[in-house]
Amino acid sequence: DELTFGDVTVNIRQRLVRRNGRRVPLSAREFGLLRYLLAHRNEIVSREQLLRDVWGYNQLSVTRTVDNYIAKLRTQLEPSPHEPQYIVTVHGSGYQLIG
Repeated sequence: DELTFGDVTVNIRQRLVRRNGRRVPLSAREFGLLRYLLAHRNEIVSREQLLRDVWGYNQLSVTRTVDNYIAKLRTQLEPSPHEPQYIVTVHGSGYQLIG
């Protein structure tokens, strides 16, 4: 039940995230987004996919919701949030969790 990337360990069952051995508190939505990215590791997932599958939106509109949550995850999980190594933007397509 534990998945890792870089210095981050995620225990899906316990909903526990650690970075460098320290617990990282995530909201339910942040954890859901991270879990989805982990389930689709190394795949490019679009904002529309994330809004539909993580947020449950049936009708998609232009929103910065996904971008804001990705930024929060990067701040908490990336060594250098402004130069992400793991949760990367694929311009014109969406996001990808590498690792």
